[in-house]
Amino acid sequence: MKHIVLVLLALASFPLFVSAGVSEPGDNPGLLVNTEWLAKHLTDADLVVLHAHWTNGNYRKMGHIPGARFLWLNSLSKDTPERSTEMPSQEEATSVLKNLGITDQSKIVVYFEGQNMTITTRMILTLTYLGLGDRVSLLDGGIEAWKKEGRPISKDIPATKPGTFVPRLHPDVEADADWVQKHLTNPNVTIIDARATRFYDGSSGPPSGGHIPHAVSIPFSSVVDSTNKMLDPDALRQIFVKAGVKPGNEVVTYCHVGQQATVVYFAAKYIGYNARVYDGSFEDWNDRDLPIENPSQKK
Repeated sequence: MKHIVLVLLALASFPLFVSAGVSEPGDNPGLLVNTEWLAKHLTDADLVVLHAHWTNGNYRKMGHIPGARFLWLNSLSKDTPERSTEMPSQEEATSVLKNLGITDQSKIVVYFEGQNMTITTRMILTLTYLGLGDRVSLLDGGIEAWKKEGRPISKDIPATKPGTFVPRLHPDVEADADWVQKHLTNPNVTIIDARATRFYDGSSGPPSGGHIPHAVSIPFSSVVDSTNKMLDPDALRQIFVKAGVKPGNEVVTYCHVGQQATVVYFAAKYIGYNARVYDGSFEDWNDRDLPIENPSQKK
């Protein structure tokens, strides 16, 4: 009972952040848009809809939201011999954005297929890094929510006029191992482990067991419902406060390599936190032989 009272008191003192909210028809798009908003604005001249996935098979054969352009995960999330899921270079990104037809006037909605929300939030992180953070949104529930409502699906591949947007990098959306080490005990920063609990508590075993010292646990699956829609802002605030995230803190999320963490990053941004992702995440931390807390070894 005492714990519940403390949580309620913390929530009561939560600062009145401006949450992006779910955009309704007639609104400018925020971080999250619903299917109704997208259906109404689908033919807007400056709207770019992106179907994000690691292969284009379903996009071509099963169909996509009319007018949607295919965004290949690996085009903006590079794998190297050393690391998975790395940011692209400015030159690589410029070519990708040009091929997608993105301009300085574009408003972008990214959606996922199936259960693959982490792909979409990773793409949103990357697009934010490239300077598109104020104009990129996630379609709540992805294409499955669109289909469930009986909205149109197309197999036509849209013709795309080359875009003109030049990336303006925003490195403040990511952190590296040095940054995390310097802020481990900073009372104004909270490190969040977005992996499943079995990894955080060490019960999964090596090499992925345990967590970065002082990190709190918010599994990426806990911030969405069973249909992969974001929980409402009040529910998200409760999750963050219960995990030990102080209102007003800057948060840094990590996972295995930097993809699952982007779901919690997105949720944090959605409810008003200043957030970034530790790119490389636990794989990078482990490879550097940095300290790890493993609760399972203390039993």
